[in-house]
Amino acid sequence: MGMRKDEKLNQLQRLIPEGVAVPSTWLSANGYTPQLVRKYVQGGWLKALGSRVYARPGEVVSWEGVMLGLQRLGLLQLHVGGVTSLNRQGFAHYLSLGGEATVHVWGQDRLPSWVEQVSVDAQWVFHRRRLFTHDPEEGWAALPTKVRDWTLQASAPERAILEVLSEVGDTSSSFSFAAELFEGMTTLRPAVVNALLQSCVHNKAKRLFLFLAGHYGYPWAKRVDVDAIDLGRGKRLVTRGGKLDRRYQITVPEAFHAGSG
Repeated sequence: MGMRKDEKLNQLQRLIPEGVAVPSTWLSANGYTPQLVRKYVQGGWLKALGSRVYARPGEVVSWEGVMLGLQRLGLLQLHVGGVTSLNRQGFAHYLSLGGEATVHVWGQDRLPSWVEQVSVDAQWVFHRRRLFTHDPEEGWAALPTKVRDWTLQASAPERAILEVLSEVGDTSSSFSFAAELFEGMTTLRPAVVNALLQSCVHNKAKRLFLFLAGHYGYPWAKRVDVDAIDLGRGKRLVTRGGKLDRRYQITVPEAFHAGSG
């Protein structure tokens, strides 16, 4: 292998840690031709994880490694959200013994086909629901990983709980699960809450958020500017067979209804 190719290999090892999924688009953009990639695979410097996705040998590529490949190398606007983000930040305790059994990913960008080809230690759930009129600058968190100093972009707790509430089904158990998560939201930041609620387009999620904030009586809830939040009009069926909360015009389980409205 010539000097220039040695330099390219050294560059690859310097830029890409073990355990990260490397899209072929990144390789091409950084001067690694298909012929050179094939030579690296044949020489054991790279391994193919699927069609058009590679990794350096030595470490198993986990779901975090796939997400790092999507975010940092693929430059896709996808983030770890919902319950997964809350788990990782210590706001919930729904981890299986082997780690996250399900990873919730949010974003509008189209997923590359290689994602489903990479065998990881979790099941993906991708959400394409648009929750905001624009992407607020507030509500983001950087989650540490075991890969160098690389971090994962994720929803901060204020955004993650809104993502959870947008997915609440019409059963009491679905509502209770979300309410249990919300019970841990004792330290939310009012400024971030206001910014997110004012740009959120999902009326059910906003009404649920405000209902639960009042239900648990958190101090930060007193600083939420409810009058500046568009909650839409009319009633919303949240829990089938539930009772109507008059203030936010949503049906909630009877156990949560006492004293509301």
